[in-house]
Amino acid sequence: MNAKLLIAAPLALAFTACDPTGTSLNGSGIDPLRPPSAQVDNGSYGNELRPGQFVTAAINNTAFYKDKPREDQAADKLLEQGTPMKIVALSGTYTKVELDSGEVGFVPTVMISNGQADVSPLNGNADSQPPIINPDGDVPLPVLDPSTAPPVEPGGLPPLDPAPPTKPLEQ
Repeated sequence: MNAKLLIAAPLALAFTACDPTGTSLNGSGIDPLRPPSAQVDNGSYGNELRPGQFVTAAINNTAFYKDKPREDQAADKLLEQGTPMKIVALSGTYTKVELDSGEVGFVPTVMISNGQADVSPLNGNADSQPPIINPDGDVPLPVLDPSTAPPVEPGGLPPLDPAPPTKPLEQ
C-alpha cells in the first residue's frame, strides 16, 4: 500500500501542476508551459483600420505591390510619405489599397497611417517652441578660469620632432 501511495502522490502533484485544462494557474493569462509566441495577443496594434477608410503612407518609400507579395519580392512602386489611399481589404500583414490614380495593390500594414497618432509631449512638460539660435549674431564665449589651464613651458610650445629621413623610391 505504501509503495502505491509513494508513486501516486508525485504523479498527482505533477498532473495538477500541469493544469490539463490549458488555463494558467494564477489567472494572469500567462502560461509558463506555452511557448512565448503563443502568449502574444495578435489582436490590436494601435489604431484600428477598416475597409473604406482613407489613410496615408506613413513613411517615404512605402512599398506598393500590384499583387500580394511573396517572400523577397521587390516592390512595384515606392510611395512618398503622405500619399493618400483608401483601404479596400485587410489581408494579414498587408493591406489592399486603392490609390488616387485608381491603382489597386498591397501595402505593408505597418507603413500605413490613419493620422490618429498621439504626439503629445511627454508628461505635458515639454516646451512648445524650440530655443531660437541666431547663428549670425554674436555668441558669447564661455568664461575660462586661467588657473585650470595646463602649465606652459618657458619659451612657448615644445619643438616638434623632425620627420625621419625617407629614401626615394627606386624605379
